[in-house]
Amino acid sequence: MLKEIHVFALVYNLVRVVLQAASICQHISITRLSHIDALRWLASANVGEALPKIVVNPDRPDRVEPRVVKRRPKEYARMTRPRAELRRQLLEGKAVA
Repeated sequence: MLKEIHVFALVYNLVRVVLQAASICQHISITRLSHIDALRWLASANVGEALPKIVVNPDRPDRVEPRVVKRRPKEYARMTRPRAELRRQLLEGKAVA
């Protein structure tokens, strides 16, 4: 598990280095460059290959999206008694609430 976290951090930092180099070459803010495009280039790049132009995301300064859930989950009764007791009531045919 720890090795996976280290590899993830290494790859993430490598992608950020590529994005930084691309932002300098393309004279654009690093926040506008595509993270996934840089990752795909790294996955397919050969040794010594020049850095291509990374996809530039459109500038959307007024875009604000709320973090909300559109649909509410179904409303089941809360489990307020032990599971064994609730099972027993179901098997006996009594209503569980």
